[in-house]
Amino acid sequence: MRSLLMCLSILLVLAAPPSLALAQDELTGVAPLPLTGERRAEFAAYVDATLAMMGVPGAAVGVVQGNEIVYLDGFGVKELGADSAVTPDTLMRVASVTKPVTTTMTATLVDDGRIGWDTPVVELLSGFALADPVLTQRLTVADLFCACSGVPNRDAELGFNSFALTPARLIAAARDFPLTAPAGERYQYSNQMFSIGGYAAAAAAGGGPNTLYDAYTLAMRERVLTPIRMERSTFSLADVLADGDYAISHIVNLAGETHPLALLEDQSIYTAEAPAGALWSSAREMARYVQTQLAGGLAPGGARVVFSENLALTWEPRVAIPANPGGPPVLNEMLAGYGLGWFVGEYQGQRVLSHGGTAFGFTSEIAFLPEADLGLVVLTNGPQVGTAYFFTQAIKVRLLELLFDQPAEIDPFLPGLLDDLAADTAQILARLGPVDPSSVAPYLGRYSNPALGEVVVALRGDRLLFDAGELWFELRPLVGEEATYLFYDGPLGAFTDTVTFREGAVGQPSLVMAVTEAEALTYTFESVAPVATPQP
Repeated sequence: MRSLLMCLSILLVLAAPPSLALAQDELTGVAPLPLTGERRAEFAAYVDATLAMMGVPGAAVGVVQGNEIVYLDGFGVKELGADSAVTPDTLMRVASVTKPVTTTMTATLVDDGRIGWDTPVVELLSGFALADPVLTQRLTVADLFCACSGVPNRDAELGFNSFALTPARLIAAARDFPLTAPAGERYQYSNQMFSIGGYAAAAAAGGGPNTLYDAYTLAMRERVLTPIRMERSTFSLADVLADGDYAISHIVNLAGETHPLALLEDQSIYTAEAPAGALWSSAREMARYVQTQLAGGLAPGGARVVFSENLALTWEPRVAIPANPGGPPVLNEMLAGYGLGWFVGEYQGQRVLSHGGTAFGFTSEIAFLPEADLGLVVLTNGPQVGTAYFFTQAIKVRLLELLFDQPAEIDPFLPGLLDDLAADTAQILARLGPVDPSSVAPYLGRYSNPALGEVVVALRGDRLLFDAGELWFELRPLVGEEATYLFYDGPLGAFTDTVTFREGAVGQPSLVMAVTEAEALTYTFESVAPVATPQP
């Protein structure tokens, strides 16, 4: 599922007129200027001002140059309404920035001969199968990491099943996923497939069918985190809470109100998909990871973590990413392809490796330019909406503009973003009507879907709830669309997903949930219990 406001924001920015694009210099072979003096002061002021403009609660930023960490600072607060300031050591969930760290760990196993990028997955995970038996036998470890397996993203199934999901169940569910493209031919970002790749690496590291999560986190600790001196980085919420220096995640509802999200709710969503997005870290420790990438696999201090040859293989693009028409050219160029856990592109001729992360309430970005020996880390506790995402992108682009002495290319897109976002949100709110108890009464009850499990549709006072247990949403009717309701609010914010109620073939109601992913998905729920009585 995707946050409603994130989708709106991306559409707004990508629809900006191409006349705003500025001519840029060819920078192949050009060394960046040092981040010192006035440039350093201007960069810090830009981060501070953009944080305020975009409404992001807090951020930590690190810059690596010449294989040294030359900048580390914190901005804003750990939690709205509190005074505790974010520092370079504040722990935040880095979300999908976990992905390149996972492939770095896998590369160390390739170094040791315990796995190959071309090893068939079925040789490592006996329970793995896809809908296509032929593809099942030939799909490799690299195919799971390249965002090109042929399986589209199905995040709804992660969210709805998160409280009962285990690595074994995640792997077993793959056999029911539809294949919508030949393997290796289309960019299709899939958290499930990437997670299975991480668990295949865990099996190669010695994990059994029932110990894959523990084997994965142990391999990450022993092979990557400890050698790079990322001692406080962790997959354990208990470790984070015991540490004490952590940020609180924030989400936004359809009314545009930002508020904190309980970390226990956030944690449950990501445990089973740990290889794809569950790592907690700080700007200081992620900067050490970027140093290791820039040094070709040597950790700060000189210890060899991974051989440069296998590390470089993760940087090679495996599939092209279609450009967003009318979008900022600078972002299209930096996101031209996907490797093994890395977005691959360029900035005016300079190669760029990057990855962003958007969790419920955290947004992050790391990027580096190998030939320029330059890297960046941005961690935020901002909502997974367009404002936080474009904050991280603006900081990345502005750093490059300053150090390569280029004109501003992202800034012309930013000033009108919040106003346009508010206007589009207002249009959606205007389409929402009040819940009519008599209209929804025939549809109240318990429903089931094979992939998403059971839900209850019930009235609580004047609120219509779509309740999946620990995960629930308030529904509001869309005016002019028969029996169709929008996910208006809930513990994880607002979504573009809708629910449409229908009369079933045997007189029992059913509902169809339409999910906004990169590829549209629908899930049909059938009634499994008599209609419930409205509750006060």
